[in-house]
Amino acid sequence: MSKNYILEFNLSSYEALDEFALLADQKYNLGDKEDWFGNFRGGLFGLYARLKGVKIHFKAVHSWDSSIKTPNIIDYHLSSIFFNMDSAIECMVFALNALGYIVDSTKFIDITDEKKLRKIKPSNLIGSPPTYSQGFISGYDIYFPFLKKYWRESLDLLKIIFEQHNVSKHRSTIYRGGKMRDDPPFRFFEMLGIKDDKAKQILFTPMAEILLEPQLKVPISKRKPVKLEGIPRLEDVAERFCTFIDVSGTKALEDAKTRIKLNYNEFKK
Repeated sequence: MSKNYILEFNLSSYEALDEFALLADQKYNLGDKEDWFGNFRGGLFGLYARLKGVKIHFKAVHSWDSSIKTPNIIDYHLSSIFFNMDSAIECMVFALNALGYIVDSTKFIDITDEKKLRKIKPSNLIGSPPTYSQGFISGYDIYFPFLKKYWRESLDLLKIIFEQHNVSKHRSTIYRGGKMRDDPPFRFFEMLGIKDDKAKQILFTPMAEILLEPQLKVPISKRKPVKLEGIPRLEDVAERFCTFIDVSGTKALEDAKTRIKLNYNEFKK
């Protein structure tokens, strides 16, 4: 992880997928029945917005600036990171469901039914907890098999994201500790007027590494000791998430172009 703590996402595959969906939306291809393209693009743009949120909060919790960084503030950024990660994944599924629906409405969730819209979720591809062996939507086996396979292979990462978000949203703080940075910018504390005040300096010192509780849903009294090397770190999860997003876009685009047949593969003039 570089010292600037800036996460990078390669969204070129999603932009290409958006262009493919727009081509599919044309009257001479699949058409825009039931405004499926609005659903697709709403999900896609939601994905973009959530990734922006991940980047903003990740950088904020690691950056030297004039803001105070109490445990509550750190937890705010940490829980916001996992909210945006989880929501980005949900938005991606919402977009792909819309594209799949216009191709084969019997194999995907009905985008015109308010109650059924609530069933659009990652479990459509990876299965429902705790066993992740059921709850699939059959359309992904037919139209997005490469993507589904990759998501199933990434279950350990997805479980961390879902669990951290779920607990921070419904139960409690998720910040447990970590390591602070020791590389303040030149004259940083002098400019804040706290050159010799170590107690105040800590309040303005950002995180270098944040440890994630590996037994988050286990009652505190029943949690077992875990060796340091067995504790996941936010920074590692964030890097894996960037890779997950990039590869998912590539897989989804490959699936769409090979599995979804259009009458015309180029825009008519």
